[in-house]
Amino acid sequence: MGKHVFCTDLCRERGEPLAGTGDAPERALMLAWPRGKWRRPRWESADMSPALSEAIHDAAQSGLHVALIDKVEAEGSLATLHALPEGVVANFDDEAELVAAIRAYADGELFAGRHDPRQVILCCTDSRRDACCARHGFSTYKALVAAADPGQFHIVQCTHIGGCRFAASIVVMPQRQRYGRMTADHAGAFLVALGKGRLYLPTYKGRTDMPEPVQVAELAALNWATEHGSPADAVHLEGDIPADPVAGSRLTLGAEVAGTRLAVHMQAREFFVQGNCSSIVEGEGQNTLRWCLETVTVEQTH
Repeated sequence: MGKHVFCTDLCRERGEPLAGTGDAPERALMLAWPRGKWRRPRWESADMSPALSEAIHDAAQSGLHVALIDKVEAEGSLATLHALPEGVVANFDDEAELVAAIRAYADGELFAGRHDPRQVILCCTDSRRDACCARHGFSTYKALVAAADPGQFHIVQCTHIGGCRFAASIVVMPQRQRYGRMTADHAGAFLVALGKGRLYLPTYKGRTDMPEPVQVAELAALNWATEHGSPADAVHLEGDIPADPVAGSRLTLGAEVAGTRLAVHMQAREFFVQGNCSSIVEGEGQNTLRWCLETVTVEQTH
């Protein structure tokens, strides 16, 4: 048997950038389910009844992200169901009520429960989906749990959230922030940044719902400000994004951050992307155009 090739290693070797891949869900349900019973697809996990399985499947097919969650190395138990971004949690007397709550939420109706004001950090440890998520995710998850104030952060391990080749993959809610290439070494500084209401730039993927070059330019400007001793959270961007870029296309967006005008220069490059380890084994993958940061130059200062 050949040596396992990890998609995270290939992604790094190919030089594919992390910036520009922010894509956190707008709404999500978290269902407490023991990690040892997770299966792929998640609605076929062990010990799920047909009614519960069908409800999760239908919710997922409607576009709602439904994550199975578990936790270890932490005090307290998990509520059965958790709605995000509302931060409402609830337990249910019987399965029929749980199924009804899932279906209602998928239709836009929030179930009754109590409010949990903590920031939620979902860390993918889904070995059923990808070996890299187990390889990088579990150690990162345990480090986060060990370092966090449980009164401020609700940290859970979860099923697949995307971005296996950038494991460990993290989603922070309700802020809808995406992080990748997280390691246990990042845990302390990451939590400090979140606790202050700031982005953790070393592993930040980019702002959700924005085009990739906008994500890249904004992150480049924020990094420039930090490196020059002017931390800032707000970036104002300007410039047109080409509709049909090809490999080699160049783009410059103007950025204003911390009172300084910048020009952020990018180039479109093609990468062979294998999104998870199984695609490597099966010889699958596709060429994908990515916007890569080249340089950041100062246009003028105030």
